[in-house]
Amino acid sequence: MKKLITIDGKEYMMKSSAYTQFAYRNLTGRSLLKDLQKLINLQEEGKLEEDMSIADDAIELILDVAYVMIEEADKTQFANKEDFYKSIDTLYGENNEWIKEVMTLAVNPLSRQLQNS
Repeated sequence: MKKLITIDGKEYMMKSSAYTQFAYRNLTGRSLLKDLQKLINLQEEGKLEEDMSIADDAIELILDVAYVMIEEADKTQFANKEDFYKSIDTLYGENNEWIKEVMTLAVNPLSRQLQNS
């Protein structure tokens, strides 16, 4: 599934598929499924908004997920993860809806797995 997601007023084409979880593990060494479940739990508990130390760690996970899906959609968008990070001026702007959009897109191919975990 492909989707155009706006972060800080800039549009990024992202794609999520069964391959995304393997690309995420190759990039980070972590499990996409476990990281998404952690983010979903933190969001449901309201901790992402309350505790900035948790939010700081969570934003890195979300940006890693976003980068993997950007790379999957079109590798020519950015040369590397650092260039993607540098393209964003403000992470916590007026509209943080992009965080939910990234998580929803990433969860799409894994939704049955997350429901059963």
